[in-house]
Amino acid sequence: MNDKPDDLKELVARLIAIESRIDITDNEMESIQRRLLLAERRISPYGSHVVPWRRIGASPTSPSDNVEHGDLPQEDVNPKEEYQLPMDIYTVISAWKIKSSAFCISVLVIGVQLLLLALLLVDQVGSTGTSSIVVFPTNVPIIVHVSQALATIIAIMGQDDLRIAIEAYFGGLPTRFNGDETFQQMGTKQWYFSCTIRFIQGFLSVVAAFVLAIQSETVFDVLLNFLGVRFVSDLDDLAFELSKLGYFGKGSQLASKRIVEARFQQDNRNKVDGNRSWFRKYAHVFGVFAVLAGVFASFLYVLISQNNGNFSVQEVTLEMADGTIPFSALFNGCYRASQSDERRFINRRIVYEQVGFEKEGGKFAYCDDVNGTDEKAWTFSLGEDFDPCVDFLVRSETTTTYNILEAGENQWFGRRGLSLDNIRLSRVLSSSECGGFDSDFQNEGCEQLDIDGYIGIAQNKKRSSSFTKTSIDVTKANVLTYQALTHPIYVGENSTTEAYDLIFFTGQNWVLTHPIEVDMARESETLISIQDYILNDDGFLSTLELIVEDGKHVDLVSEIGRSLEAYETPLGKRWFRMMDGEEDLGFNYPTPDQTRPVEVSLSCGTCNDASNPCFFDGICTEDQTCDCVNGGFGKLCQEAPLGDGLCNGYFNTELYGWDGGDCCGGTCSGPECGLEGISSPFGIGGKATIEEDTRGFGYEYCEDPSMAPLTIEFSNFQIYNESTWIPVFSDFGMPFCSTSTINVRCNGITYMHVPSYGLKNTSDCALSYMQIIHVPFGSSCEVSTKMGCFGPSCLNHDVSVYYGTSTESTPIMSGSVESQPQLSFGVPSECLTEVLLSQSSSIFDLSTLQGMAANTLSNDAISEFLCIKNHDLILERYALAVLNSTVQFKSTNWQAHQCHGWGIPAVKATCANDTITGLIVGADSYSQKGAIPTELALLTNVVHLALTGGAFLGTIPKLPTSILTLELWGNSLRGTIPSHFASITGMQNLALSENLLSGKIPTELSKLVDLLGLWLDTNQLTGTIPSELGSITKLQTLTLVANSLTGEIPTEMENLSSLRYCVIDNSFTGGPALPVCYRYG
Repeated sequence: MNDKPDDLKELVARLIAIESRIDITDNEMESIQRRLLLAERRISPYGSHVVPWRRIGASPTSPSDNVEHGDLPQEDVNPKEEYQLPMDIYTVISAWKIKSSAFCISVLVIGVQLLLLALLLVDQVGSTGTSSIVVFPTNVPIIVHVSQALATIIAIMGQDDLRIAIEAYFGGLPTRFNGDETFQQMGTKQWYFSCTIRFIQGFLSVVAAFVLAIQSETVFDVLLNFLGVRFVSDLDDLAFELSKLGYFGKGSQLASKRIVEARFQQDNRNKVDGNRSWFRKYAHVFGVFAVLAGVFASFLYVLISQNNGNFSVQEVTLEMADGTIPFSALFNGCYRASQSDERRFINRRIVYEQVGFEKEGGKFAYCDDVNGTDEKAWTFSLGEDFDPCVDFLVRSETTTTYNILEAGENQWFGRRGLSLDNIRLSRVLSSSECGGFDSDFQNEGCEQLDIDGYIGIAQNKKRSSSFTKTSIDVTKANVLTYQALTHPIYVGENSTTEAYDLIFFTGQNWVLTHPIEVDMARESETLISIQDYILNDDGFLSTLELIVEDGKHVDLVSEIGRSLEAYETPLGKRWFRMMDGEEDLGFNYPTPDQTRPVEVSLSCGTCNDASNPCFFDGICTEDQTCDCVNGGFGKLCQEAPLGDGLCNGYFNTELYGWDGGDCCGGTCSGPECGLEGISSPFGIGGKATIEEDTRGFGYEYCEDPSMAPLTIEFSNFQIYNESTWIPVFSDFGMPFCSTSTINVRCNGITYMHVPSYGLKNTSDCALSYMQIIHVPFGSSCEVSTKMGCFGPSCLNHDVSVYYGTSTESTPIMSGSVESQPQLSFGVPSECLTEVLLSQSSSIFDLSTLQGMAANTLSNDAISEFLCIKNHDLILERYALAVLNSTVQFKSTNWQAHQCHGWGIPAVKATCANDTITGLIVGADSYSQKGAIPTELALLTNVVHLALTGGAFLGTIPKLPTSILTLELWGNSLRGTIPSHFASITGMQNLALSENLLSGKIPTELSKLVDLLGLWLDTNQLTGTIPSELGSITKLQTLTLVANSLTGEIPTEMENLSSLRYCVIDNSFTGGPALPVCYRYG
């Protein structure tokens, strides 16, 4: 029946009208009224016949109360039941459009809910070192197990989403909704999608509750974890309630209200009891109990495995740093859960024993009464004969954890309560980690050891100086001797059947023993050899135990190894006396006393290409000795020939410090430095008249980049004139030309010396010859030459010096041997050379201002610092140094920073941000006169430059364009006023008075539009006043007196409206009268 309430009222009105026209009985009218009432209830969303989403065991209500005495037809006795939708956001997903706000908010909430559950599970899953991906505590109390079971049951039975999802699957899509058309659009895919994610969320909630409960170690933890999962599981219901209140917007609020009011009918749900499948009717019940049974089966399996320790960590690795406990390195390695029934558990926690040494090795156990203090902690002890709760070496902080890895993250303490920060327990990732050191160490290392620096008599026995490697069956080892037996044991060469000395590995370092007497209980004459005793007698193993545990017989102890290589061999170690042990510990493990080092070194006596090759690419011969083809020495060529004064090409690399400095002058030390260091000077080998010896003193193979490269060239040889040939020389052949004797010295050290050689062919004399040498940066050098003379004839040629490795490099200086037998130059520091070479190539020539300045800067530390820090600052300092070289200021303060006292009192400098902005040089501040250096242009930030007082000659060079005030008055400057002043466009004051300047006043001065003062008086200027000066309207002061200017005053001068003071000669013949100008003469 699809009539609406308004239609029903119209129908009733018509019936009343009919009743007034026809006769009907009272019974008939009562039957009509009952039918109308029943129809009204069917179409009303608030009718009394409403069936909510059924809970477990609920039955649908029957409308039979409304049927009286057969008044209704039979099909109306069992009308279709009305059902209510689940009131949560999963229903919103099943009914609302995908792009609606209600749908999107619902998906977001469900996404957060599923993400939280997934994170809870992932956080508990990982590599555990057990058969399970989750760590379950072992042997928790029975009360915890009971709470775990109860929490699991409540989680399953109280999981509404799981039950609703199961029934929704079997109930199918609702077929008919009364009234609201929103639900008439509901699709099958969307309905089953919401059911699926509802089921996933419910199932994950059950699994999370189970896993967290079973991992809990206390009842409180069980309840806390249960409540946490329950909160996450109920997020969808909470979100739905908030939607009803409008917290998620009007769209979500409308959706939630319609879901609350909606009623639907469904054929699958409305079959009469006889026709409806009992399985479909109770499917949700079967589903819930199936989940409950599966979870409880898992619970019982975990419970049994927990009590057996199967879900606990089975293997852990221990790392204790040196000094944590005595001989701690012996106990580093793998620990495994005890396999012994008697020792497997202590205080309901697993006992972990050192792999391979289960009885006498290290052991981790849990104690609930540590040393009688009622404290609960994990402890580390030794051997099965000791009580781990009393005779422990270290213990964790107080804890109740069942997981030893968690205890490993806590603080650990020694017996005396000292905090230890160097104990680490970690999970074993693969079984290959458990097994201690690889016994292959026995096959590593040298076959023979030689001792240098420590040979003598000890205990009336002669100490061995050579030791031979041997090895013993590792299966004979216990925890104290295991490390010794898995490494080479070296037996001294003087060992006999009466005494022997050893070198062996204890676990963290190597020891050298005194000569040890053979056990007297065994008659020495029965021993075939000391080797037989070591390999086959248990007495030897007992001796090793005494050495490791008590330090008996130990003479020297090596430094403690810090890497895997340190365990392989005793070579390359520092050695010390043994430290005295602490009496209350009961043992004296061999520990080096760092305050008592011993000068002793071990070297390998034999070589092996695979395991012990010769050093520095030496060749290992068949008899296991090294052929040191590259100059090393020692049995393994292990000693590099560094610093012996002979340049070795193999070691001439940065790695070996350029052969310890042997290949370069200045760094080489020793009597043989430089001898025959140049194989063929200037490349004249084979061209000289004396062919058998053309070697010279020097450092031809210097490659150190910190040295300055120089190229010396011989060229323009004077050829012998045959007409003056003296017959006395014809017996051995007169040379056609000759090189000079040359000697190069820098800072008093000779870097090259080559004698004179005659060249025997005319064609060779037409060539040029060069030689590259290297000298230290920051040097003052001299090149001294002497012509080669043969009888009365001496042959001249030119000598040139270049900075670089070719004649195309920067020229330093040159001259002929005859006219300039000595060339002096300097090489600035490396940084200064790099920076200043871009300014001038004269920085090497000490006779130039630039060379003197560069040499000065090379000898003060602050210049090198500024050069490295900022190139602009060193250029400023270089400009000042050139200025000082020019006029020799009366000051000695040249080592100071240019902004902090440089040149005081002769020079006054002002600065901003450590750069010069003002420079003033006054009278009586100089010792000599000179030209203004062009390098002053490098003062790019100067605004006030005053060079006065008569110190300067010559012309005016280009100056910084930053200048505002330029004062050059009172000097002897000549030439014309430079036109390049026009480029200093911001200049405000120009004072050139009292000089010897000549020529005309340049018209370019008119471009100085900001000029306020112009002083040109007392010079030798000629010509007229340029009319262009009238355009400098800001000019306030003008002095032109005492010159040779003529003509009329330009009328444009009347434009100088700002002029306040003017002085001119009386020789001007006309022009405007300027009231502010004074005339002289």
